[in-house]
Amino acid sequence: MKWCAVMIVALGFLAQVHAQVSPSLVDFSRPTLDWYQIETENFVVLFHLDEEGRGSSRSAQVAARVAEEVYGPITKMYGYEPDEKVHIILKDYEDYSNGAAFFFDNKIEIWAPALNSSLRGAHDWMRNVITHEFTHIVQVQAAMKLPRAIPFGYLQVLDYENVRRPDVLYGYPNVLVSYPVVGLSNPAWLAEGTAQYQHDHAHYDQWDSHRDMLLRTRVLENKTLSLSELGSFYSKSSLMREGVYNYGFAFTLYLANKYGDEVLSEITNSLRRWGTWRVEEAIELATGVKGKEVYDQWLQELEQAYRKAITPIEASPMEGTIIEPDGFANYFPRFSPDGSKLAYISNKGEHFSRVTLYVRDLSTDSVLAHDLGSMVGDYICSLGHRVKSGVTGAAAWRPDGNALAYAKQRITSEGFLYTDLHVIELDTETSSQLTRDARASQPAWDSTGTRIAYVASNDGTSNIWLLDVDTGETMPVTQFANGTQVTGPTWGGDWIYFARLEPGKHGNDLWRIRVDGSDPVPVVQSIADERSPMVANGILYYASDANGIYNIYQMNGDTSEQLTQVIGGAFMPDMRSDGTLAYATYEWDGYKIALLESSSTPNSTAPYITPEFITKMPLSHDPVSDADVRALTMDELASAVAEDIYLGADSLHVSPYGAAFTDFAISPVIRLDQYVERELEGRIRGRAETFWRNLKFGTYLSSREILEGMSLFGGLLIGPGSHGDGQFFAPANLLALERDAFLQFDYARGFRLIPKRWSPQVSIQLYNIQRSVENGLSIEEHPCTACLQETTNADLTYGLWEGNVYLRSKVHRSTLLEVGYRYSPYRVTTNRFYSKELADWIPSTSSRYYIGRSYMANMYFELQRAHRESDIMRTGIRMTASYQRETGRLLDRFDIRDGQLVPVYNTSILHRLRVDLEGGIRLPGQIYGTSHGLSMKMRASTLFGKRADSFYFEYVGGLSGARGYPFYGLGGTETLWVQASWLLPLLPDIKRQIGPIYLDKAFLRLYADGSRVQPESRALRKDIGAELRLMMGSYYLLPTALFVSATYGADSFEVQLDDAFITSQPSVSYGKQVQWHFGVLFGFDF
Repeated sequence: MKWCAVMIVALGFLAQVHAQVSPSLVDFSRPTLDWYQIETENFVVLFHLDEEGRGSSRSAQVAARVAEEVYGPITKMYGYEPDEKVHIILKDYEDYSNGAAFFFDNKIEIWAPALNSSLRGAHDWMRNVITHEFTHIVQVQAAMKLPRAIPFGYLQVLDYENVRRPDVLYGYPNVLVSYPVVGLSNPAWLAEGTAQYQHDHAHYDQWDSHRDMLLRTRVLENKTLSLSELGSFYSKSSLMREGVYNYGFAFTLYLANKYGDEVLSEITNSLRRWGTWRVEEAIELATGVKGKEVYDQWLQELEQAYRKAITPIEASPMEGTIIEPDGFANYFPRFSPDGSKLAYISNKGEHFSRVTLYVRDLSTDSVLAHDLGSMVGDYICSLGHRVKSGVTGAAAWRPDGNALAYAKQRITSEGFLYTDLHVIELDTETSSQLTRDARASQPAWDSTGTRIAYVASNDGTSNIWLLDVDTGETMPVTQFANGTQVTGPTWGGDWIYFARLEPGKHGNDLWRIRVDGSDPVPVVQSIADERSPMVANGILYYASDANGIYNIYQMNGDTSEQLTQVIGGAFMPDMRSDGTLAYATYEWDGYKIALLESSSTPNSTAPYITPEFITKMPLSHDPVSDADVRALTMDELASAVAEDIYLGADSLHVSPYGAAFTDFAISPVIRLDQYVERELEGRIRGRAETFWRNLKFGTYLSSREILEGMSLFGGLLIGPGSHGDGQFFAPANLLALERDAFLQFDYARGFRLIPKRWSPQVSIQLYNIQRSVENGLSIEEHPCTACLQETTNADLTYGLWEGNVYLRSKVHRSTLLEVGYRYSPYRVTTNRFYSKELADWIPSTSSRYYIGRSYMANMYFELQRAHRESDIMRTGIRMTASYQRETGRLLDRFDIRDGQLVPVYNTSILHRLRVDLEGGIRLPGQIYGTSHGLSMKMRASTLFGKRADSFYFEYVGGLSGARGYPFYGLGGTETLWVQASWLLPLLPDIKRQIGPIYLDKAFLRLYADGSRVQPESRALRKDIGAELRLMMGSYYLLPTALFVSATYGADSFEVQLDDAFITSQPSVSYGKQVQWHFGVLFGFDF
């Protein structure tokens, strides 16, 4: 008896959806980190420490103190307490500042280096960020409509191509819908506004001069944002993302001042109601006034107050001429020693803060760019988003004017992201590294060219260090260990000047210290924020907000004079010997570089007062300092663990960290999986019957280890309508139902025996699908000798399993290597049926029709360049290269031996090579004020070994390939598919909120495909198509991508069927038709 293998694409598609691999989604292993925990009444604080004392032990002690202090006031304000202890993780192995609140997991992550941003004022980082992130936990959870354990539900729809082939059970998906149902609708501006407001007596954050500058300049330029735009971070540059913070903080202050701070909890409670999906409705429920009216009234009052406040400034302005208007992150202008050139850093041409070093020849106005790659940046967090906000420190001229020192980040062999000093020779464009693992930034060269002062950070404290350029030796100048922050070192003779922020305070003061660390004295010390010191010609220049707006000042002796008077802000001064002042000036669209030829002072200086309704009354008590907390040594920690004693200023209990997991998250799923058609042998199903037959119910489950070292993700969906008698809850029938199941366990910690960043990570995956085919087997019978032949039908059940084990190594930010093993047993079962010829019931029989074993080696490379339209138009390169050695045993026939059916298999040993490549660029110019771009995709594969059955073919048609032809229409042992696309904006700025959905932008993608497959044909199959892409947001939280495409297959051709299939037609024709595809997913991944 001959057997014909039937292809089922569902298992491979299920594995593809649930096990997508990308270097950006895999972190380094870092197996050398040793973690410890501090447990308090309401928190568990984790930190790391090594034998050399490097780690985050001091930051963790401060975090534990602050968290317990703010727990009561914040939970009382919102009338809500977390249902379990909140984990706080303190990290100090990467040189950037960040904080993230994982409100579904009761987890907070904090990076210890203090924020030093050109878009934020100077505040006590640890007290501010702990309070900020814990406010997120409480306020967001208080707004949840569902329990924390049920973060999402999913409504899913799948439909399939009509394959019209007997060797395929059903086609590849042409409709893919997976839409989340979320019990949360909390806009970004409210989340960030309340997190900055904190509570009525907390003052760790302030409406500082930076925040007011960002808001003031936009309001005065009539560039305000709507409440809908402020609801999320979609299609926003990093400057505009910071705008969400600023608007949110200011509007929150306005609401609290006008209605009392209880209005914040009332708005939050209103968002918990199931009927409330827009924040405008919640504001109306809380205030009795329509939300839009409240917001518009605030903007109106704000503009009136700002215009009144700047009137004296407009009467006596003093500002320079802008020489670099492009970009919003133009920082740190520095004259060359001879004054002929100006070096500065700029992100012009970028939507985010990827910066380049520019050197401008002031005599010819020519500009030379030096792309230094990953220069140092600060990061702030918005509900888990990492936002780069500018460089920390200027490039510094060598006294001979031929080279510049700068700071650049690099990944160490252990997987730590550290900043080090480099020098670039301008004539040769060659760079060399000056320090290694020094965590060095903000360089300043002395007048001899032999020493560089710089800033280094450790465990939330920064210090001034000195580098001997000739020997490479480093030594500390300051020795702070209490959370003090220093920035902007600059030389003034034998003194080093710098800005200093003391623990518990707001705003920098200017200090100076001798090179040997002696005689530290304050130079400018006030309630204002002074920053960016620069000494030129014996005079100190700096920026200060003493009058309410940042301006440039000079100090000669004990006398300070104001040199600029601007409406935005003036920062980062440098003075040329002829009196020309270079500085960074802030306007509504960011920082620009300006030159002020005259150093004369304004005719009069005008104080500026921030509108009262966006300020918060200061604390009635002195700021709290944590200067008494010091870092732990490894000896102290070892003794405390061994003897179970308490450590630190607060007598905290410290113990080694074991492994803590998040509670299981449950995500219910309803899926309409439309692979069963209405037509059935001899009858047509009703619509309701077909709908029930295709319906599946189930859930996804997930849990993660707190440090992300391990994770478990699984899912099970069953089709109750797939069992005919309706008794699907009976235990005996549950296993007979159709199902989709998967389980994935990941171990990401690596192995201590390989103490490198690429130490292997393990992923174990298990997949299973079961499909029932009604009347899938037809048997010709003769009920009696004189009877005519009759057909008896039997149902078939296909059960497909797949198990994968992978070892993965992330060797670089952009590169991931993987080896693995796969075992794939497929089984078909003939269900029990009644034979008229035998007049008896034939019992169920089962056979394996395929057994596959594969060894795999894969390489993933990804180098993406972020921009505002990245979610709809990717730029950069992605490549996957894979090799697979596959041993397959495919059922060929059944022989009768000793009166029994014995399966006979064809064994194939095949080698499979495949390369997927995708690239995208932004094209010059704009359409409707928005970028457009070109995208290219290519896939090539070859299968070699003995001649392969079509069961093993690679396919390049359908949704994931040449859409003008069905998936199974383009298959062979060798395949090539190439696609070119042009993406252009149709409606780039929709910006409308409809219920829980935010309409962001719409693009059109025009594309053409060319594909070739062998051995079917060497001819090139061509198609052309168009796709509408609509980018949306759902519930102020999740991206939603809708696409619909129509593709015309320009060529017609036929595919010959296997001779073993008995059909009326020996081949299937394709082409000369329009193929439609539709999807609603989280991104445009096809």
